[in-house]
Amino acid sequence: MSAPAVDSAPRDAGAVRHGAWILAAIVAVGLVLRLIGLDDGLWYDEITTLVNYVRRPAGEIVTTFDSQNQHMLYSILARASVATFGESAWALRLPAALFGVLSLWAVYLFGRGVTTQREALCAALILAVSYHHVWFSQNARGYSMLLAGTLLSTALLLPLLEGVQQRPARIVVGWAVITALTLYTNLTALFVTASQGLVWLGLLAAGRLSWSARRQTITAFTMGAVLTLLLYAPVFGQMVETVTRPTMAGSSVEWKNPLWLLAETVRGMGQGVPGGWPALALGGLITIVGLVSYARRAPTAASLMTLPVAVTAAAMLATSHNLWPRLFFFAAGFAILIVVRGIFDVAERLWPARGPLAATLACGMAALASLTTVPAAWNPKQDHEGARDWIAANRRPGDAVVAVDMARFPLNRWLRAGFDEAADVQQLQALEAGARRTLVLYEFPARLRALQPGLLDRLEREYREVARFPGTVGGGTVVVMERS
Repeated sequence: MSAPAVDSAPRDAGAVRHGAWILAAIVAVGLVLRLIGLDDGLWYDEITTLVNYVRRPAGEIVTTFDSQNQHMLYSILARASVATFGESAWALRLPAALFGVLSLWAVYLFGRGVTTQREALCAALILAVSYHHVWFSQNARGYSMLLAGTLLSTALLLPLLEGVQQRPARIVVGWAVITALTLYTNLTALFVTASQGLVWLGLLAAGRLSWSARRQTITAFTMGAVLTLLLYAPVFGQMVETVTRPTMAGSSVEWKNPLWLLAETVRGMGQGVPGGWPALALGGLITIVGLVSYARRAPTAASLMTLPVAVTAAAMLATSHNLWPRLFFFAAGFAILIVVRGIFDVAERLWPARGPLAATLACGMAALASLTTVPAAWNPKQDHEGARDWIAANRRPGDAVVAVDMARFPLNRWLRAGFDEAADVQQLQALEAGARRTLVLYEFPARLRALQPGLLDRLEREYREVARFPGTVGGGTVVVMERS
């Protein structure tokens, strides 16, 4: 079994009650921060979720898996929310917000099992006021559900592996159900489950699993697999075909470049970490310290926290999948716990007598600094409505208004703007020929450059930018170009 957790001292009932009240306050703050701005502009993936899945009857949702954009369990919960409250951005996003709040409790629960109550509370606090966590909690996709499911399944599995569980039957069933539901949200959770299996194999090979632990974990893995297959049974054939279909096959897009992933991750981190490069560099060093500390004191927990990230990255590279940073959001809780452990480790080395107090103050200051970045997360993820309204106000008789590539679906299928569409440069030229002025709307230039480089080249050479409508999604600015 692994070494003892960072703090194995018994926790008295008073401290537990005190911690529960603090956690309740953190969760309440987290809920408020995630409800503010919940109704702001939807972005492309949210819109396709709404139009292609949430608007369908529930029976069609559970029997349709024609795109990796289908997060099954999220679509079902969003359908229930929209049916209850009416169609709106906030109703569509409500499940994400609620699971984002749940993940604050989940990071505390897992943290209590691997470190001190104080560190677990600090991690929950920092996560509650994190720009990125608020952003994903207001994203009508399954990512906050993946985060909560990953934390809960890992919190349940760790005591099984270490043989310290008190109610093994409940833990086995709980792990199986949570894992199956998390996989039903998005199949990328399979990399988390596979990583947990690798940790299990490593402990088995090292002879560090008791017979009862082996039996219980095998039962949990088997039950989880059966439940997952039952959930996906209505769409199993579609699911296999969709998942094995190459992403943007035949195109060379920067989204598949590991260097782009690194740059985009750093750029995204900069939005939620005050202080710029120095703060990011300091955070990186503290993360390393925290990781080393966990590896020394709780190696099994350290493996469960880090291996899923490595396995996910390896799988994405092996399959030439787009390397979007959001695919790694499931590990946000682990990352925060590691950073907090690093802060406490450094403080305890510098001030042995007052280390925990100093570290707590440092975490509080970090939380306050992070809180200042949260309002930026309340801005529209994409501003298609603003672009549509600008066209309505500035359109002249004889103008051709053309939406290209990814701008077509949100503007025409969702907002029903009725703009012309061009799939390639030839179609654009044909529309130009019959117009006194041509206005073109586009977004996500990386994809446009990969799929239609000639079209983007024409826009850059023969058009001029007349308006842009920024959003918080990287590359999601809606740009309006003009050619007289």
